[in-house]
Amino acid sequence: MIGKVALGGICAGLALCVAVRSDNEVVRAAAAVAGSCSIGFTVTTLVLKRQQERKTREVHADMYIEMLRQMHTQQPPAVPQQPPACRGCYHYHGRVYGGNLLVCAMHPYGVEDDRCDDWQNNEADDLDDFHQDDDI
Repeated sequence: MIGKVALGGICAGLALCVAVRSDNEVVRAAAAVAGSCSIGFTVTTLVLKRQQERKTREVHADMYIEMLRQMHTQQPPAVPQQPPACRGCYHYHGRVYGGNLLVCAMHPYGVEDDRCDDWQNNEADDLDDFHQDDDI
């Protein structure tokens, strides 16, 4: 694109140079017309290219704004509720991996009942007592 515009500018300059230096009126007129057309083509090409680039930037900006809107309107993933049987349990993990909640190592998907046989109190005093029993 730049090469075509540069070539058009050079041709326009040469044609206008011939028009100014020629003694023949027909050659002067033809060179002046050719030079003027080349300049007009070059300027028009530059203006159209600039408009095309501006429109492309506008389209990209609109796409970016729409992407930001979609990101802003998307709901954050829901934080899973702790199962009632796991509340206060030492073993409860409760983190999501690959969209799946890992409840604990013994019951990765949680227990189906309201009570868990593996439940242990999460309070610090009770944990110290629990671990001291292991040492015996």
